[in-house]
Amino acid sequence: MLAAGDGGRLGHHTASLPKPLVILNGRRLIDYTIEALESAGVDELVVVTGYRGDQLREALRARAHRLALSFVENPRYEGGASLSLLAAREATHHEPFLLVMSDHVFSAPLIRALIAAAGPAGQRRCVVAADYGAHSPGYIDEATKLGIDAQGLVTAIGKSLPHWQALDAGGFVLTPEVWDAAASVAAECELSVIFSELARRRQLFAADITGAFWYDIDTEGDLAEASALLRRPGPPSPIAMGEGRGEGGAHG
Repeated sequence: MLAAGDGGRLGHHTASLPKPLVILNGRRLIDYTIEALESAGVDELVVVTGYRGDQLREALRARAHRLALSFVENPRYEGGASLSLLAAREATHHEPFLLVMSDHVFSAPLIRALIAAAGPAGQRRCVVAADYGAHSPGYIDEATKLGIDAQGLVTAIGKSLPHWQALDAGGFVLTPEVWDAAASVAAECELSVIFSELARRRQLFAADITGAFWYDIDTEGDLAEASALLRRPGPPSPIAMGEGRGEGGAHG
């Protein structure tokens, strides 16, 4: 889980708190996805820290967890998100791993669908959570899009794709192939650069998570919209997320 950024777009909320500890409906942002991981059967979590890292580590250690929790630090957290991913390389033990973001509110059904799409142990492949659901034009404008071919291979990633099939929900299962892709691009870059290289190599597939709740929190407006969605009766609807601004994907 990448949790190193300073969350500057949240203004005063992150002046004295790391972004993952910002409160959403009485709970910390990071707790939503940690609980989803626990419910989906994940048993180990490595958190990459940076901005106010001591504060984040202390807060998480004080919480009871059903999974084994450890930390690695990205001292260059003000740089591209690739640096946080690379900081976690040794912790993956050169095995496939799940990549999530601490500021994404994920549901357990999304995590389960993502893991299932990656294939059985010994045959894992790189996959990205792909939302094929309907969304408003405003939502789509801000989201990261995925071009996907008939075989489910991701062919392109970006916010300005002229043709696309799904939105990038910002969750991944990655195999060691990702490290080869990362080695062939600039060491400091956005994650989308690495994932675009995986797509160019035909090594990134779409995992259909349509219908599972997710929300990427970047701004105060996102906090307000996510709060309203989570307070509605019944399970939060990913379709309803299109009523506001919203931002999909880990690359926004």
